[in-house]
Amino acid sequence: MKSTLIRNRLLLTLGATLVLAAGCSKQERETATAKVENAYQTSTAAVGEAWSDLKDYTFDKSAEFQRRAEAVSSDLDAKIAKLKADYQGEKASASRQAAMERIASARATLAEKLAALSNATAATWDSAKAEVIAATKKLESAYDAAVADTADK
Repeated sequence: MKSTLIRNRLLLTLGATLVLAAGCSKQERETATAKVENAYQTSTAAVGEAWSDLKDYTFDKSAEFQRRAEAVSSDLDAKIAKLKADYQGEKASASRQAAMERIASARATLAEKLAALSNATAATWDSAKAEVIAATKKLESAYDAAVADTADK
């Protein structure tokens, strides 16, 4: 519920910014862009905090864990899509291509672990949950490395 609210607020802010930017001066557009980026960072931090709470979920809360894990995955997908869009305007270096391949591999692993999570039983829950958490951390790490590679260029 909290991540849906955050996502809706972010989309509303982004939409309002796009509408206003069409008729605004350069300075007003820059201010609006800064506000959208701030809202995005705030929502990303909130999703990160929510993720840390999920680690202690028991099998009884498996549906909630799955829903929230998928929300974290969707948040990462949005970040990855933005990163890919930034890369498309430039000729990709070998290190950037490798970074994007690591992201694709980590994303595929996370998708596999999320699918397996839905089939987990009470006996396999802790293992399946740990695998989703590990796969998410691997994807976050691959994303962070790709962002660092972009910043270095």
